[in-house]
Amino acid sequence: MTLFSSGDKIAVDEFTYAKLIATAQLNNLHLVAIKNDQGGMNIEALKHACQNNNLAGLYIMPEYSNPTGAVLSVARRKEIATIAQEYGLKIIEDDYLSFLSKLNPERPPKIMELLPDQTCYVCSMSKVLASGLRVGYLVFPAQLAQQIKNGFFNTTVKTSTLNTAIASMAIKEHVVQQIIQNKVTLAKQANILFEQYFPTAPTNQLTDYAFFRRLPLKNVQNTAKVEQALANINIRCFGSDRFQINASSNDHFLRVSLSANKSLDELETGLKKLRKFLQKSNLI
Repeated sequence: MTLFSSGDKIAVDEFTYAKLIATAQLNNLHLVAIKNDQGGMNIEALKHACQNNNLAGLYIMPEYSNPTGAVLSVARRKEIATIAQEYGLKIIEDDYLSFLSKLNPERPPKIMELLPDQTCYVCSMSKVLASGLRVGYLVFPAQLAQQIKNGFFNTTVKTSTLNTAIASMAIKEHVVQQIIQNKVTLAKQANILFEQYFPTAPTNQLTDYAFFRRLPLKNVQNTAKVEQALANINIRCFGSDRFQINASSNDHFLRVSLSANKSLDELETGLKKLRKFLQKSNLI
């Protein structure tokens, strides 16, 4: 966490990327959960947190946030950028599904474009090409260049030259576009299947192409127990508890992956089994 110091407070969505939570704990960074609404991070809640906490930064996924699937509107992005500028927050914009932005009818700007002097923009090739291809990209303000370079040096973070060469060639030879198109086609088919079994699940402008879906639960206080019960019947889903900073929210859900199966037939078998379990347990 090159941008921040031990003890710093960083604003995040009330349900946020699980590995960020683990990284923050390792580096003694304090995550401040910001309440969400239908449009993502709630503006009034963010203002309140800025006024009542000495926040150093903000971590956000504007394009299909993991795990909620929220997509920030153009207006919401502008509001967040305005607040960050007012309170001097350093922003980490995690655009892990950057290629989906072209499918968003609003064609929203990156927060980096709205507030370039305070935003570090991160994306990678792992979702675009292959999960094992650990090549990332970072765009940052010029004034942070030395600080970020020092951070890379001190943590001995290095990218495989072979992975870099593979990614570069895939881009130059237009292989990336072919893979993206195939993934989008498969994702659309997977989401059609998902909605056949869970027609009331939340939707937005990108759920047709999503790699995972949010499935709200009822009559549950501990999603870890639901996770374990599903694991016992060979279904792996992630419950909302693992993405939470604190246990203050009553919003319980499963994050259901649609891209981890070998085939659509295997996915359908899993979805059918999942629905049967949740209905029998009176959880949906």
